[in-house]
Amino acid sequence: MANFTPPFPLDRDARRRGEDPQEMEALFGRVLSYIYHALPDPPVTADGDLCILFDDDGGGIDRLSLLPDTLLGNIVSRLPIKDAARTAVLSRRWRPIWRATPLVLLDTHLLPGGDDVIPNHLDRASSSAVVAAVSRILDAHPGPFCCVRLTCCYMDEHRAPFARWLKLFAVKGVKELFLINRPWPLEAKTPIPATLFSMAELNTLYLGFWMFPDTTGLLRGAAFPRLRELGLCSVYIDAWDIEFVLSRSPVLEILSFEGLFLPLRLRLVSNSLRCLQVHSCKLDSLTVVDAPRLERLFLRTYESEGLKNRIKIAHAPALLLFGNFELGKDELQIGRTIVKARTGADPSATITSVKTLDVDVRFGIRSDAKMLLIILRCFPNLERLHIHSKNTTESTGRLNIKFWQESGAIKCVLSRIAVMAFHDFRGERNEIAFLKFVIESAPMLRMLMIVYANGYFGSRDEATSKTKALFAGKRANDHCLLAVCENMQADGGLWNFQKGSDFSCRDPFGIVQCSSFGVGHWYV
Repeated sequence: MANFTPPFPLDRDARRRGEDPQEMEALFGRVLSYIYHALPDPPVTADGDLCILFDDDGGGIDRLSLLPDTLLGNIVSRLPIKDAARTAVLSRRWRPIWRATPLVLLDTHLLPGGDDVIPNHLDRASSSAVVAAVSRILDAHPGPFCCVRLTCCYMDEHRAPFARWLKLFAVKGVKELFLINRPWPLEAKTPIPATLFSMAELNTLYLGFWMFPDTTGLLRGAAFPRLRELGLCSVYIDAWDIEFVLSRSPVLEILSFEGLFLPLRLRLVSNSLRCLQVHSCKLDSLTVVDAPRLERLFLRTYESEGLKNRIKIAHAPALLLFGNFELGKDELQIGRTIVKARTGADPSATITSVKTLDVDVRFGIRSDAKMLLIILRCFPNLERLHIHSKNTTESTGRLNIKFWQESGAIKCVLSRIAVMAFHDFRGERNEIAFLKFVIESAPMLRMLMIVYANGYFGSRDEATSKTKALFAGKRANDHCLLAVCENMQADGGLWNFQKGSDFSCRDPFGIVQCSSFGVGHWYV
């Protein structure tokens, strides 16, 4: 972000607030990049071109135009918006195809470069040109639109055309809508019109840098009858508005939050929701009251003023994946029981459906280690375990393998866990003691992946010397496969909502980017 330039001069305003302009510029670019990374991939790409081959002399037979209208429309719908419009000049045969085809409108394709990349820097002239182009396209095409993705407009400066667009989106049957504002300074105090609730055909909605409409005064019929996926990024929204949306979205399956401005207080009651993702938010409380179809619960939150993030799971019988749970920061309640290290295991505080767990542990803190034992007992049918070893300057003493061995039986370790990934490994004694305990106690363990902390070891030989010692003694499974790699990103990388909500991906917590060492697989 070193070369990032804001669209408006910020120096005077930032200094009036007592803020550093350069820090504000860097923050603006960083937050935008987080949001852009979180968004699902667009359905079309600027890399695709419409090519009609001719003979060397420029003549030949136009066989493509002989295809049925349905196929021609399918071709046009997969093109960037400029190329789709240009098909009308190919021949008389193509002229009605463009107007009759449901289109994809990505405003990045309207910029001079015309590529898929959403720019962090965008000047006023480019934004105004995009606004004018979008207005022309919406006037020229009768709809419907498969997808409209607007990320290159300073919508605060163009409120009149934007309000008109929303009405046209409703009339022209937009199915996927992405509205990412570009406020400057970094705020989200512009209210988005309640016209949003008139889009009956909408099945995907992502909002960025807006104030969500106040739902208290909406008509009783306001609803999203076909909305399947909702993403709110850097949005001001109150708890009752979230509950309103849940109650008026009968088929909503995917709900995602990124960097909300207010601490999130969520009571989850939904008969349709399958995936909930909360990333880079302050979490006051999350209560899964009744979510019979919920399969995935992803949490990567900020600590709120030193208070614990309260997570209560009352009824989620289909829950398969849960994480990232941070020991020492998050408080888990299952049913009526608050899970605590000092209270020991409670047979009633278990979730038998969960197969994959992702958890942060400070192995140098004894209370974290004790809590890990209790958490593992809460998920007796766990098959995949992701452990993130968090570095800490605190220490409450070393824990040897005897500590783990004397902790008592853990059902998932003894009979279930087949895959374990240990992230941010630094070769510390407390880490090695836990890994040895698992290797000696888990007969079903067939794959152990050790991911070294970024930049911690200088060579593969240095890194693997630590791991080979783990298998020097007793093993519960002689055929356990070991994989070793280094995390390429010091912070663990950004989260992508599409990755988390891809139900065909069994383990979205899995390693995405591995190291300069490569990934070594071998029996030991």
